[in-house]
Amino acid sequence: MVRIYQLADTDKEFVQDITYATNSQNPVDLRDLRSNDDIQKRLEMGIADLGYTYKCQREEGAGGSGVVTSSIVAESVLAIWRRRPHQAKFRRKEHFGKLYDDIFQGLNAAQALLAVLVFRAVENERKRPSSASPPDFLPYASHYISMLIGRKLLDDMHIALDKVSHLNFREVLGCFEANEAEYHADAVEHVFDALRSCYGDRVVSLQQLSATFRRGDLLEMLGVDGDGSDR
Repeated sequence: MVRIYQLADTDKEFVQDITYATNSQNPVDLRDLRSNDDIQKRLEMGIADLGYTYKCQREEGAGGSGVVTSSIVAESVLAIWRRRPHQAKFRRKEHFGKLYDDIFQGLNAAQALLAVLVFRAVENERKRPSSASPPDFLPYASHYISMLIGRKLLDDMHIALDKVSHLNFREVLGCFEANEAEYHADAVEHVFDALRSCYGDRVVSLQQLSATFRRGDLLEMLGVDGDGSDR
């Protein structure tokens, strides 16, 4: 059985809607289905203007420090700018489905790329800690640490997220790079304090730590409401 649609050449947006609607319940990567929409194309052009390559689809050639994928943009933005770190890590399958508009609506290339570079730096510290005795929670906390760094960075620059653009991208990135170690240490301390508020001074198992970060229990302690906004 086949289904045939006859549409005018001017109905490209409707074609995209049909493609998404008829495939979203099938085992097709939603990232690929979204790759041709206007949001992804704007990000691709904007990120290219900033000197990086944006990959909208799976397996689009080699990676590298100059390559940014739409999947890592979604994860980084949801954690940092949308302030939903638990959903960024544990609801990846929904990033291009239910959470797509929450992540990508209103997002420009500078904001997307800045989130990725912050998250990459935090992940590098998780994989290769500079401290000889990193905290036990570090393997679970990258998305939370990244969120706190993003908030501190905007505060230090005295700007709101919607003011981050290609015009000040280098300046904001330079501030992050100059203060990266301080930002990371400060964020780790904030997470430690939040855990202490939850559990006091008693010993917390790794299983409990994992569950705490998965549920988002720390967000209230970190001053973030359930909708991702500051309290």
